[in-house]
Amino acid sequence: MSVPAPSDNRQRSWVRGLRPLLWWLLLFLVLYGIRLNEQLLEQTRLFYSISLNSQPLPYDVAITFDGRPIISGENIPLGNHRFEITGKNTDPFATNLFIWYGRHDLGEIRLKRSMGTLSVNADPPAQAIAISGPEYSTNLPDSSGAILTVPTGPYTVSVQYPHWWNSQMVSVNRDTTSPVTFSPRFGALRLTCNKSDATYRLELANGQSVDGGNLPAVASELPTGNYQLTVWYHNRRLQQSADVETGVTNEVPIEFVYGALQLETVPSGAQVLTLNGNYLGQTPLLLSDLTPQTAQFNLSLSGYEPVSVTLEIAADQTNVCRTNLVSIGYVSAMQEARAYLAASNYASAVQAASAALNSKPDDADALALLNQSKDRLSAEQQRQDKLTRPKRVFDSLCEHYQDAGLFAEHEFKTSKPAKELAVAIVNSLTNGVGAFQILYNDSPEPQAYEVVAQRTFSLGILGGTERDCLIVVGQAKDDETQIWFKVLEYQVQHTVTSNGLLNYHDNKQLTAVSPSRMQMNDFLSARVQEGVQIVAEKIQQAIERSPSN
Repeated sequence: MSVPAPSDNRQRSWVRGLRPLLWWLLLFLVLYGIRLNEQLLEQTRLFYSISLNSQPLPYDVAITFDGRPIISGENIPLGNHRFEITGKNTDPFATNLFIWYGRHDLGEIRLKRSMGTLSVNADPPAQAIAISGPEYSTNLPDSSGAILTVPTGPYTVSVQYPHWWNSQMVSVNRDTTSPVTFSPRFGALRLTCNKSDATYRLELANGQSVDGGNLPAVASELPTGNYQLTVWYHNRRLQQSADVETGVTNEVPIEFVYGALQLETVPSGAQVLTLNGNYLGQTPLLLSDLTPQTAQFNLSLSGYEPVSVTLEIAADQTNVCRTNLVSIGYVSAMQEARAYLAASNYASAVQAASAALNSKPDDADALALLNQSKDRLSAEQQRQDKLTRPKRVFDSLCEHYQDAGLFAEHEFKTSKPAKELAVAIVNSLTNGVGAFQILYNDSPEPQAYEVVAQRTFSLGILGGTERDCLIVVGQAKDDETQIWFKVLEYQVQHTVTSNGLLNYHDNKQLTAVSPSRMQMNDFLSARVQEGVQIVAEKIQQAIERSPSN
């Protein structure tokens, strides 16, 4: 057995001593490498921006990195990858990337707008073709169509013909052709009439107007189908259906067949009316352009019995009708006038007596009855005027006081004479408790008397109160007198103005005690009621003291 040399033992001891240090060094390097890798991976990000024609992208797109969504600035793994952008309204973009540690910036990715082809065909050519979409619109006048390269998306294509309109919706997709075709079927109508100044209107079955104007006429480019044709000539109208066939001009002749009528009466000037009351004129009257028929007319003339005539109107002939009108009668008119007079219907009596004079001019009895009816009518009008005179005079008096409408009006009726009663009311107002000062006392109209009285309470420059009384006493009937009155309550305020050292002017201001002029309270309301009560009591005292007829 050999024994190691001392130098070998020392070497082995040294190696055994360094071995732990080597293991710690190796562990340190591994951990450092892991940390460095994490830091570099954190810095490994993908940056990009997207635009459309150098403008911000207005559409939604799908951005994927190896098939999963990604946003700019997001961490990405190392190695080979696939970056793609897809959208409904843009051309796709794709690229392969090899990723190593660090920032990767793709810069600005400029997408292109997706385009497709729109093919429009109109046969026959249309007056106008309108193409409208979210990003592209155009109009093609007098066109049979066009092939257009347009942005993808939905479009509305409309065509306009003289008497037909239609539209279609179409979706244009990327790199494809979307066709739109209009091929309506048209025909025409040639409209003629035996009357040169006739007019027409052409309508569809649903009542929609298609064409119209003067005849003769040619209505072209009409959609095939059935139409309703209405033709007017003066006050006459004809209606018939008309069929339009594809590629054919159909002849539609219109013919009005008429006769004429000559109406004469003795005396002339009678009104001519149809059975439904339409006025046609006065006799002698020529009616032309009448359709062949059995016609009936009503003839009427003031003072004569109405007449109904029936006759045949033949085509292409002038039919003559003569008739004598019969007077309603003098006796009948006089009887009506006397009956109205007895019933106190004086206006109708005047009218009936006038009709009798029309039947027999200058008749003494009719003239006497007319004058009597007029006298009675005048007397009745005077009676009505007298009956309403007190209230009318009272309303006229109130119009002179701007605040009169704020206060209630009151009425008394009595059999005492108006003139004496007016004097008694003035005496009652000026005497006793709560006496008034008479400002105005006059008779503006016969048997109507106005009285304006006032009572004031002054506190000097501190103000005061004022109570105005408006009264009208009027004889409405021989045995009836009407008394109308209002009591106007005011608050008085004084404002003093100076034009010099010793020149002062007192400005008096009145404010009506009314909810429309001031804030009311129980005291003010009671004051208004008190004023009415005081005046009413004084009027009642005057009625009791006034002498009777």
